[in-house]
Amino acid sequence: MEREYEREYSTEYRSFREISAERRKKRNRLRLQRLFAIVLFAALVSPGIFLAVPSVRAKAESGVSYERRIVSICVAENDSLWKIAERFYCKEKESIYDFIEDIRRINHLESDTIYPDTYLIIQYYVKKEP
Repeated sequence: MEREYEREYSTEYRSFREISAERRKKRNRLRLQRLFAIVLFAALVSPGIFLAVPSVRAKAESGVSYERRIVSICVAENDSLWKIAERFYCKEKESIYDFIEDIRRINHLESDTIYPDTYLIIQYYVKKEP
């Protein structure tokens, strides 16, 4: 009688079906959480994408064309990414923050820190003359 009681209420003697059912429930719960996270991410990101498209079209349809140029510069003693960006970025084409991010991406910089006597590749735009 005591052994039957122990088996019935002990967690050591659970059946294979009980264990499998718990695992399925846990796996389904994790899948549902992942799906919710993906849907939430898509809902947060998609309005930004759709809002950005009309502004890009407006710039393209304005009739102003830009020429892309690439230059390599040597960083001076008191230079910063902000100072370099102020010299090269085109106000009508992009924001200064995007320009700085492009400089970091092109030069594989992990931070905003730059050192004197190093070279940076700068990609910038100039209005084309009609």
